[in-house]
Amino acid sequence: MTDNSKVFVYPKDVSAFGFDWGRLSLTVAPEVNGAKRFSGGVVDLPSGKGHTRHNHPGAEEII
Repeated sequence: MTDNSKVFVYPKDVSAFGFDWGRLSLTVAPEVNGAKRFSGGVVDLPSGKGHTRHNHPGAEEII
């Protein structure tokens, strides 16, 4: 049976990675809830900030 307490994880409940363009909180990842096939996160971008478009070959992500 799935542990429903880890199905939906909020950004406030995980550590965030800080970058010069903003913060990334991984809410779906192996270390967060045992996800095996993809990762997902919430990005907080201050007004006027961003980074160069890129991709991660071989990774399925929801950001």
